[in-house]
Amino acid sequence: MDLERSKRKLEGDLKLAQESIMDLENDKQQADEKIKKKEFETTQLLSKIEDEQSLGAQLQKKIKELQARIEELEEEIEAERAARAKVEKQRADLSRELEEISERLEEAGGATAAQIEMNKKREAE
Repeated sequence: MDLERSKRKLEGDLKLAQESIMDLENDKQQADEKIKKKEFETTQLLSKIEDEQSLGAQLQKKIKELQARIEELEEEIEAERAARAKVEKQRADLSRELEEISERLEEAGGATAAQIEMNKKREAE
């Protein structure tokens, strides 16, 4: 009887041990699946980080190019302003010169008219 009872106890213990092993194997399988999922997510995140870093580098390069272009345009604007100021000064000088010439012409025309009048008077005498 003792032997029979020991046998049943051992069979029960074996069954419990086998169930425990199955539970542990299931837990291990689930843990392995979680690890694979986390590894996949990590790979995805690393890829995304690389993409973001690459994009950041491209944007930095574009910013430098645009800043250089802005400097070029500002220099062009400054050159345009200087040229415009020079042209305005030349225009003012030419306008003043034209006015002086016009005044001299008027004076010369008036003097000529006076001379013509004097000549007419002399001829009339």
